[in-house]
Amino acid sequence: MEIIADRLILRDYTSDDFSFYEELELNPLSYKYENSAPDAKQIKENFLSILTQTTSDPREHYDLAVCTKQNRTPIGNVSIKLNWEEIREWEIGWVLLPEYWKMGYATEAVKTLIGYAFSSLNAHRVVAYANAENLQSEKVMIRAGMIRDGILRETRFCNQQWCDEFIYSALEKEATLN
Repeated sequence: MEIIADRLILRDYTSDDFSFYEELELNPLSYKYENSAPDAKQIKENFLSILTQTTSDPREHYDLAVCTKQNRTPIGNVSIKLNWEEIREWEIGWVLLPEYWKMGYATEAVKTLIGYAFSSLNAHRVVAYANAENLQSEKVMIRAGMIRDGILRETRFCNQQWCDEFIYSALEKEATLN
């Protein structure tokens, strides 16, 4: 699967992408605002799981390599998974290599995948969660057109303390207005 955006291609991973995926997952900044980072064994297991997602039917989880359109270089990951079938809610997440931050790539990837969720996955609602201290992720959510639903108090244990979490969403009816 490939989704073409202005400057990016969002595509399924192949077995050739493992070294990139490992580099992304081993970067300490990828997990700065998370509960924990995966170890080498978890990274390999997660990658194998990602490869099997592509043949699931129905597919309820997409982990996609974010690649530059210019030379197809992988620079990050964007994912979306079915959270709650009854209300057609999908959850989106993203991570980029730090050298590609603050260039608009995350926003473009998130906007593109939200659009795909509404046009092809029958989504009613797309949500994103972020540690309340992760202001860069919050900016991506805002620039991608998501609206803050609220703050979940002390739902993450991060850096030896309880942290609050933002929840943002985009609704199907809002996508048709743009």
